[in-house]
Amino acid sequence: MDYLAINKLLIRDKTILQSIINSDDFQDDLLETIVIRKGDRIIQDRGQDIYIIEEGHIAKILTHNKNIEKNICQAFLGEADLIWSNQSISDSKVSYEPLSKAILKKIDANIFFNVLETHPFFTDILIEALNRNEELAELYAKQFQYELHDRILMLFEQLGTQISQQNFILPKGLNAHYIAAYCGVSRVSVNRVLRELKEVKLIEKTDKGVFKFRKHKKA
Repeated sequence: MDYLAINKLLIRDKTILQSIINSDDFQDDLLETIVIRKGDRIIQDRGQDIYIIEEGHIAKILTHNKNIEKNICQAFLGEADLIWSNQSISDSKVSYEPLSKAILKKIDANIFFNVLETHPFFTDILIEALNRNEELAELYAKQFQYELHDRILMLFEQLGTQISQQNFILPKGLNAHYIAAYCGVSRVSVNRVLRELKEVKLIEKTDKGVFKFRKHKKA
């Protein structure tokens, strides 16, 4: 296997970014560990800081100041994803909200790129970050060709932690509010589908208080 093939495999593994962040290139005083919880928000008005998600799920929300019911969840970010873009659309702004507890590394954007550009994988990491954004955008757009029931099941499979061939544990805090914002429907519609899924035992709460999703077996 040649260098380019190995390089491609490494970059497709998002832990390569974490390994660089945790290396000696980034001194402890450059990185600040922060914990955010449900109800907190990260708003990047000028994009001065970069956040690397170490634990938890964060919803990328396009917020409408005049009508909270029209908020759009553009993507769900997870471990090793970056929060670093700045976006402004008319009376809207982008905010990042944790579904429950999330742990992040925070660093000044200028320092981050000054250090990272000395690393041989610098260009590849930037490309992979852009590819990840495109992947999330494609997932968001693709869902609208399906019925709401199927869109919700696809979201559960996308975000769930697989514990067996057919079973997934859903992230804490993934409620009707975020599902509706992602699927572009009302919470009433989402709650109706969730009730139907509970009735047929496709989702159920475990003894630990988290929801388990059971994937349909393919015929």
